[in-house]
Amino acid sequence: MRAWEFMREDATANSFADNLKRQADAKADQAKKLKQAASVQKKREQVNSARASLTKKQGELSKLATV
Repeated sequence: MRAWEFMREDATANSFADNLKRQADAKADQAKKLKQAASVQKKREQVNSARASLTKKQGELSKLATV
């Protein structure tokens, strides 16, 4: 095998490995963003639930205060 053939095959292998690494990094970033979005959504739901509960209690207190 000639030196330039070896270098070309090595460069192709490195290029392929780099491409796979970029794809893996992109998938990891996407997974991280999805996990963060799910966490934010869960916190929103918790806040909305707490808000609804407090609104209900406030309404009950208002009824008691007017009696």
